[in-house]
This record gives sequence, structure tokens and C-alpha cells, in this order.
Amino acid sequence: MHEAGTTPAVAVAQREEIEREMAAHPARKGMVFNVAVTVLEVGGAIAVFRVVKNSGGSDVGAYLAGSVAPIVGAGVVWIRARKFSGASAAIFAFTVLSALVAIAGSTAPKVLLYKDCGVTAAIELIFGLSCLFAPRPVLFYFAQRYGTDGTREGMAVFDKMWMAYAGFRRSLYLISIAWASIFLLQAGVTAAIIAATPFSTGYNYDQILPIVAFVLAMAITAVLSARAKKEGQARSREAEMSHHPGAPGASPTGT
Repeated sequence: MHEAGTTPAVAVAQREEIEREMAAHPARKGMVFNVAVTVLEVGGAIAVFRVVKNSGGSDVGAYLAGSVAPIVGAGVVWIRARKFSGASAAIFAFTVLSALVAIAGSTAPKVLLYKDCGVTAAIELIFGLSCLFAPRPVLFYFAQRYGTDGTREGMAVFDKMWMAYAGFRRSLYLISIAWASIFLLQAGVTAAIIAATPFSTGYNYDQILPIVAFVLAMAITAVLSARAKKEGQARSREAEMSHHPGAPGASPTGT
């Protein structure tokens, strides 16, 4: 079965083109670059914050200064790919959100833990709601950046996959919903534990449960991705048999 409105010949040609381009721009070629930019965006924000604070700066000033790092990361991606990075924009937005929540209101120890839960919940709501109100889910932009070598041509392959494969779109929506659900649950459970235990116990769970949630989310992602790949391969075989009726496994009439 191929995409509605697409002939078997076109579907086969699209698949072959995408496979060639993915082979030319594999994620491993951009691994060092993507890791370095992520360290710059996330680690840089933390480092700048610490430097400003240690230099006598205010909390607000330190957080605002730290939010510059994701902007620099987006610039580095643009220089390499000449393409706006949705992933960098998301990291910047999450950094600013964390900063605003952290500096707002009380800074009592338990309140800070509750704020961690609130930020996690807010970010995952953004992931989930992007499936409903955005042209593409936020997760797409992370997959686009980390699933290729980070070049303009490599990232463009994901645009083609999004347009060509309904199964690819469906799998990203499902994975987005899975991640949002898992981390919303984690935030709720952590908040309940914080309310029922001393600060030190709540702090420990605040560090451990996100890791547990991440491992679970990655496991579900692997299962959903494998299923989507298997379904995609089956559709590709059907398209090839429709395009080549005499191929092994195809009926004489091509039906």
C-alpha cells in the first residue's frame, strides 16, 4: 500500500531517493557536531549562569545570560546547515521557561523541587500539544537534527520523509504522546512524593525518577520505531510488487 494519490512507480522512486540520501547523510557523520552543539546549548547555559553568579550578578541576570547559549547553538547549526533549527529553538524556549519559573515566587527548598516538576510538566505539555496545534510535533525537529549528519541536505531528507510517509508521521505523533504522558506522570508522582516526604527524600526522587522516565520513554521509542520501520518495509515491498508485477511474490495481474 502506498500514499494516497501516489502511483506505485512514484512511491518506489521516492523511497529509493530517500534511502540514497539517508545513506549519504547518516547520523554517525554528524554525531560529534550534534553532541558538541548540544553541550554548548545546555552546558553553556549552566556555565554562563555560574560565571555570572560567581561574579556577583543577580539571579535574573544570570538566567538571562545563560539563555544566550542556545541562541549561539542555533547560530552554529545555521552556519553549518543554512537552515533554522527547530531543536535549538525548543532548547532555548525550555531554558527561558526554566529560568522564569526558577526566579518567580518563593525560593524555599521544597518549592524549588515543585518548580522542577512544574517545568517538566510544562515542557511535556508543549510536546503533546504540538501534535494538535503545530504543523509538525516538536519531536520532529529533534529527530531531524539528531537523526542526520546535521547538514542542510541531511535535514532535508526528514522533510521529504514527513511528506512521503504517513507511517513516519504517525510514529512521531505516537512517540511524542508517549514521551509527554510518561513525563507528565513522572512529574505528578514526584510532586506527590515531595509533598509526603522530607526535602532530602524528595530531592533524591527528583533526581532519580526523571532518569527512570527517560529509560522507559527510550524503550517505548525503540519499540514504536521498530514497528514503524517494519510497516514501512512491508509497504515498500507492496509498492515494488505493484510496480513490477512479475517480481517474486507478486500475482500475475499485479493485484
